[in-house]
Amino acid sequence: MDEPKARQTTQSEDAFGLAQNANADELTRLKLAEELFELRYQRQRRRSRIQMASQSLVGLVAVGGFFANAFQSYVNKQQQQHQQQVDQDRWNREFERAKAADKYRAFFETSALVTDEANANKRLVGYALLQEFVGDDDYNSKATLLLEEALVQELRRKTTTGLDEERRAAVTAILGALSATSSCKALVHASKSIDRIASRKAQTGDAAEASEVFGVYVRSLLGRAVLNCASLADVQEVRRPLVATLQRAPELAGLKVPPAPTAAQARTRVAELLRQSCLDDIAAKGNSDCAEVFTRYTQLCAKVDPKKPGDEAEGCQVMSQPLPPMPVRPTPVPDAGADDGN
Repeated sequence: MDEPKARQTTQSEDAFGLAQNANADELTRLKLAEELFELRYQRQRRRSRIQMASQSLVGLVAVGGFFANAFQSYVNKQQQQHQQQVDQDRWNREFERAKAADKYRAFFETSALVTDEANANKRLVGYALLQEFVGDDDYNSKATLLLEEALVQELRRKTTTGLDEERRAAVTAILGALSATSSCKALVHASKSIDRIASRKAQTGDAAEASEVFGVYVRSLLGRAVLNCASLADVQEVRRPLVATLQRAPELAGLKVPPAPTAAQARTRVAELLRQSCLDDIAAKGNSDCAEVFTRYTQLCAKVDPKKPGDEAEGCQVMSQPLPPMPVRPTPVPDAGADDGN
C-alpha cells in the first residue's frame, strides 16, 4: 500500500483512490481502526456529556440556592417590617391612651380649680386653663357647660349692685375662655348661654350687672365669630341669640322700654356695642385684635349684595363707619435731675 497516497485519499474521502492504493486486507484494518476511533470518540463524548450535565446541575443548584436565599431574605424582611408595624401600632395606641388619660386628668384637675369656692385666684387660673379644652372637640361641650355654670356661680357670689372688680375679672375670663374656639358651631352654642343672664336679671333686677355681662358677651363671642366664621350668615347664627335676648330684655343694652325694640334695632345696638367695646380696647391696649375685627367685618360686608343686604344692613352700616383718631400717648421723658447711680 502506498501510504502517502492512502492518507491523501482518506483525508479527501476519495473512495476510488483509496481502493486503488490499498488491498482488501488493508481496507479491513483501516475500517477496524476507524471503528476503534469512533468508539473512543463516542466514549469521550458520553463522558463529556456527563460532566456537562454535572456542571449544569451544580450551576442550577447554585442558582436555586441563590434565589432561595433571596426569597428567604425577602420573607424575613417582610416579617420584620410587619412586626415593626405591629409594634409601632401598639406603641401608638399606648401613646394615644396615655395622652387621653393625661388630658382627662388635666381636665379633672382644672375643673377642681374652677369649682374652688374658697380661692378666687385659683378659679381665675382654672378659667384660663379651660381655654385649651374649649378648643378641643372632645372636651368642648364639657368645658362649655362647666364655664356656663361657673358664670352663674360667680354672679351669685356678688354682694353689690353691678360687678365688682373680682367678679368683673372672673366674668371676663370665663367669656374669654368660652370664645377660645375657631368653630362657629361652638360659638353659637356658647352664645345661647346668654339666656342665663336674662334669667338672672329677671330674678335679681340688677340691670347694671346684666348690662355689663351682655357687653362682654358681645365683645368676646361676636368678635370671635367675625374673625373665625366664613361668612356673615355664620356670624348671624352667633348673633341671633344675643339679638333675641335683647328684644326680650332691652335694658341689657341700655334701650328704653316700652316699646320692645325691633329685630333691626336690636341688631343695630349689638353692632354698636361691638364697635364701642373694640374702640375701648384699641384705646386701652395697642395689641388688641379689634383692628382685625374691623377689617374682617368690612371684608365680609363687601360680599353682601347691596340690593339684598338682608339682616346685615345694620351691622355693616355701623361697623363700616370711619374709626375716630386714637389718642397718642406721650412718651415718658426721664427726669434729667434724677440720680443716675453715679
